[in-house]
Amino acid sequence: MCTVTFLPVKNGVYLTSNRDEQVTRAQALPPQSYVVNGLTLTFPKDPDKGGSWMALKGDADVAVLLNGAFVKHIPRSSYRKSRGLILLEIFSQEFPVLYFETYDLLEVEPFTLILYLKGKLYECRWTGVQKYLQELSTSIAHIWSSATLYEEDIVLQRARWFSDWQAHQRRFAVKDILDFHRFGGTGNPEQDLVINRHGKMMTKSITNIAIVKGKGKMTYLDLQQLGKPADGKLMLWFRKAAIRTFNWEYWPLQLVYAPVMWYWFWLSLKARSLFFFSAANPLILNSGFAMGKKSSIYELMPGKYYPKTLLCRSGEKIEDVEKDLELKGLRFPLMAKPDIGERGVKVKLLQSEPELRNYLEENQVDFLLQEYIDYELEVGVFYYRIPGERKGQLSGIVGKEFLKVRGDGNATIAMLLGKEDRSFLQLDALNKLYGNDLNRVLADGVCEELVPYGSHNRGAKFIDLSFRINEELSTVIDQFCQKIPEFYYGRLDIKFKSWEELYAGEHFAVIEVNGAASEPTHMYDPVHSVFFAWKEIIRHWQLLYQISRLNARRKGLMLMGNAEGFRMIKAHVAHLKMMA
Repeated sequence: MCTVTFLPVKNGVYLTSNRDEQVTRAQALPPQSYVVNGLTLTFPKDPDKGGSWMALKGDADVAVLLNGAFVKHIPRSSYRKSRGLILLEIFSQEFPVLYFETYDLLEVEPFTLILYLKGKLYECRWTGVQKYLQELSTSIAHIWSSATLYEEDIVLQRARWFSDWQAHQRRFAVKDILDFHRFGGTGNPEQDLVINRHGKMMTKSITNIAIVKGKGKMTYLDLQQLGKPADGKLMLWFRKAAIRTFNWEYWPLQLVYAPVMWYWFWLSLKARSLFFFSAANPLILNSGFAMGKKSSIYELMPGKYYPKTLLCRSGEKIEDVEKDLELKGLRFPLMAKPDIGERGVKVKLLQSEPELRNYLEENQVDFLLQEYIDYELEVGVFYYRIPGERKGQLSGIVGKEFLKVRGDGNATIAMLLGKEDRSFLQLDALNKLYGNDLNRVLADGVCEELVPYGSHNRGAKFIDLSFRINEELSTVIDQFCQKIPEFYYGRLDIKFKSWEELYAGEHFAVIEVNGAASEPTHMYDPVHSVFFAWKEIIRHWQLLYQISRLNARRKGLMLMGNAEGFRMIKAHVAHLKMMA
């Protein structure tokens, strides 16, 4: 009865209400049907006074109550009648709107009553002195927040949350609007849609009535029965869990790959080796599947194509590193990343000598320092060449949108991050990185990039740009890859100024070359289903198998044995633990 939304959907509408109450109020009775003034109404019941805050009549009529009218009022010690009973009395009439207009509401506390009757939407307000009635459009969404609990700026902020949520929502099922009512906000339990104000006032339940094809269905979530999820930290956990559960791109790697491992084992059986990939890139250690050093791969590449790079040993003194940087002509900002790494772990943009010193102190593995390439665009290009063929092919391109926020003049950076699922998942990591700086308010329209590199694990959005593949780009990438001796399979991470210049082979830098462990990362575009991902994984494994077997046959190479392969995996796992 303190936050209500109206959402038009295909073949119907959803009305949803959050009930915020003092913790001392008795637990509500779950919805059931009651006869009121000769009519059957379905509603959850307040056991203290017998009223309700939301009710369904017949198949498609709905009433929802909010405390307060337009502004916060000073409550009196007693009133003539409970607002929950007023709702039932008005709603049980044959003509509820007319009854509201004529009913004597003196000595009744101010309220707002939303009525959805025979496909029309009405907003009825009682200020304690005067009634206000207006018919609202049913073709657009609406949100109301109780005037008794929320100041005007918070009411407007919640309206923006609702608008942003709709803009980024791909579907509108009942579960989705319930999730918005449960998890909407920025992690502030004082103002989020589910509140907990110092353990005295909290959201006790969420009720939804879905009218679809003329039939109404009520869904009731008793948050007290769900284990008091109104607690701020627990609500954050629930929101993160929901995001990761219903968006496969955030699933653990093992869960994504498990359903298609049968195909890996089939290829292993045919090759008589679980590590059938080992001859795919013969001059790269383990073909770039694990324990491959970036510095060794750079040594195979023509220097003009990749950023200036300095290899630093674990435990090296800051004075020695600074001397080597000067000899290399490297200046801040610098990109730091482990020489053997994966999925963006320990990758960091260093802006100053103190940051470099901290990175040295925290780091336990060899790492690289690279000049920062400030080209705006970054993609991952998947390349393969079948041994014996003159020209290689491109099998996919992924674009990378770095994690950034756009200010509105009101919200802090932390609040802006909380609006989007993708950035919300990065809040903990960014809090550690930026601390109190996330409490800055950005001016309206000002953008700030928070993670300046394209790692999916660090909040970058991956977009399938495979439609960009053409003859010019294929030629540019193939000419580069054929300059790397014995390179047949992998993904190139490239930064560049513009697509036109990249097509012409100008103004681009190859940030990394990844080998046999490369994923077809264009599959992580949110528009793709997990079934598309599985198809792409299988397609690329088949290419990897074909290339490695042909290389082994043509060059007389032995595929990696199982004992050697398991030693490689063990060493790689131990290395990742050192990086953690």
